[in-house]
Amino acid sequence: MRVYDKHKKNTTKTEWSAVGKLLSVNSRKNVEIDDQKLIKIIMILTKFEGSRLEAIFRKISEDEPVATKLEFGEWLRKNQHDHRLNDARFNQVSDRKIHKILETWQYSGDSAITPQIFTHWMASDECGVAISAQRMKLDVASMREPINRYFIDSSHNTYCSGNQLVYAIGHCSADVEMYRQALLCGCRCVELDVWDNRDKDGDPVITHGPTAVMGMNEICLREVCEAIKECAFKTTPYPLILSIENHLGRRQQEKMVQIFHHVFGDLLLTGPLPDYPLYAREASGDVKYPSPEDLKFKILIKAKKKRFEKQESRSREDSSIDLQGSSIDLTEDEAIENERFNELTEEQKAAQMLQLPEESSCSELSEIINYMQAFESSRGVSTAVNLENATQDTVPCIVSADENTVWNCLKGNSVEKVQNLNKSKIMRIYPKASRIYSTNYNPMIHWLTGAQMVALNIQTNCPNIQLNYAMFERNGGCGFVRKPDWLRMRDVQLKPHLSIPFTIAYTVEVEIIAAYFLSAMDSEKYRRRSTVSVRLFDVPDQISKEDISSPSISTSTKFEASCRRRTREETSFVTNYERHVYSFDKVMLNDLSFIQFNVHNESGSVFAQRILHIDTMNNGYRFVTLRTPSNQCAGPACLLVRFDLFMHSDRKNLHDHKQMYNPHAFEKESDKWERRFSNPFADLDGFDGNEFLLVEGTRRGSVEIPPTTPTTPTKPMSFGKELLEKIAFWKKK
Repeated sequence: MRVYDKHKKNTTKTEWSAVGKLLSVNSRKNVEIDDQKLIKIIMILTKFEGSRLEAIFRKISEDEPVATKLEFGEWLRKNQHDHRLNDARFNQVSDRKIHKILETWQYSGDSAITPQIFTHWMASDECGVAISAQRMKLDVASMREPINRYFIDSSHNTYCSGNQLVYAIGHCSADVEMYRQALLCGCRCVELDVWDNRDKDGDPVITHGPTAVMGMNEICLREVCEAIKECAFKTTPYPLILSIENHLGRRQQEKMVQIFHHVFGDLLLTGPLPDYPLYAREASGDVKYPSPEDLKFKILIKAKKKRFEKQESRSREDSSIDLQGSSIDLTEDEAIENERFNELTEEQKAAQMLQLPEESSCSELSEIINYMQAFESSRGVSTAVNLENATQDTVPCIVSADENTVWNCLKGNSVEKVQNLNKSKIMRIYPKASRIYSTNYNPMIHWLTGAQMVALNIQTNCPNIQLNYAMFERNGGCGFVRKPDWLRMRDVQLKPHLSIPFTIAYTVEVEIIAAYFLSAMDSEKYRRRSTVSVRLFDVPDQISKEDISSPSISTSTKFEASCRRRTREETSFVTNYERHVYSFDKVMLNDLSFIQFNVHNESGSVFAQRILHIDTMNNGYRFVTLRTPSNQCAGPACLLVRFDLFMHSDRKNLHDHKQMYNPHAFEKESDKWERRFSNPFADLDGFDGNEFLLVEGTRRGSVEIPPTTPTTPTKPMSFGKELLEKIAFWKKK
């Protein structure tokens, strides 16, 4: 009823009168709506007659009012099935399954597929969803490998609910609620910056640097721990890592350990597991990490651990690989942020960039640190040497590095050292200190090097944090995603764009047909006309070709291939778009590539978005449920999109890839050619070559394919007649 009152003006009198009859709106009483009645309402409000959906249905039924189940089944198997899958494991929908589903929907009495049944099917989970539910589920069998072989959902300065400095324009504060929100979203590594309480008898506090300089409020460590215990395993049972930035004196460190024991109890992993010692059995430095399955319902502490040899106290920047001096071209937003940072006082800059020395761990804290030991780099040596030292370390450790590390390694040709480290140990990447407005870097480059913990500012709604959400909504949203084979195997090295082992490049075609119920999102932001942009997140161009030596182009544009679709017309709750097909050719990383849809209003700002992982996308006509910029579900607002994913192939490899793509169809075609030569005049032209259609790809990027005008099909010349004509031609010659 609220939707009826709010959007009545957006529809015609005829539509709402038809809806009113179904809902009995004049009675102003609650009305029970079953699925069939809901589909009827959707068909009325979205004007099914004359729409693209009806055009698809008419094509299936060959312009008849209804389609047979045989015609419908053939259309599903040809257009909606993902032929990248192994048909033996992922069976195509059968006529029996169609009949069984229609029975559950109470359409069993219908002997044919009506437009209502077709709309119901397209809007259902059986067909209409853009992502495969089966490939999004938690795979328990894949959770038994060492924990350093997974990407781990991580946050930076988790306590922040705004900017990093009170002197930055906008909100700036620490809030206990941020930990609850992060954990409920599936985050598996949260950060605690602990400082001494002004009251010596009080509990340690969490804040961002010295309060007098940084201007952020303090929150009690005990309250944070209670919030963490409350939400730690509500979303996922797999281990939680507490990354401690330790600025406590010895007495306050002892209090912190007491709080951990008192609040977490048995959840806290205080010692190594029997089968996983803290030191490598061999001198090769091959450390054996436990798996996420072994560490279920456990909380691990990441901090410095005392070793037997004498350790000197190091400051915060020395406890990680310091690369503050590296120079990377800034995006427009980062340039503005850099200007704001330069406006700070010298005291504020020093506190933000360097902070106070991080204290050495006391004995009580060292005792509860096991598989997450913070690596302490050596002074006066290069980054490459520190990476090698960490790789050869005989204890399980985590190397912390700011976002500029990979850039320096790329320019210094040390990317192999980073990859080797991430195959044997764990690396945590965090934003550079000058990001006082809590902006985020693009995590894709760090995932490509195998970094397990790519920590982002989760309080900032931006495309980079949306990409992180899309990355970890896989595997049941448990916060752990197993890395691809080529990032786990030690004897395999990644050469981006040129050679990526164990993967076959895809070509992805996307056609955005229409949007539905955009006005139901926010009538103030939505202005009845919209545009849709499409972005591809794949191998970044900075490391794909010659840009390694001179990354001179802004990262904001080099990570995407963007296409925009403009509104053609809008009727009622439907926004139709111009008909164009956009092709992303030669997508190299099918398991680490994403497609982003952004819906812009008339002013150009994004008010709806969705990022889909290419490896989980379904083929065919699908509905993409939209989300808000903060990643909240905006249903029923959605896009109707046609996806076509197939293996990319150059002309010289086309023959081999055809055989690999569909061996049964290839055998069928080979058989046909043999029969043609044995009986040239037989009519054997019924074979459909589209069963293994592949295209020749030339480059990666966005290619616009204009719609073609349909022509009247003609019967092809038989092989025998064609052969006779060619013989006659050569006789004349």
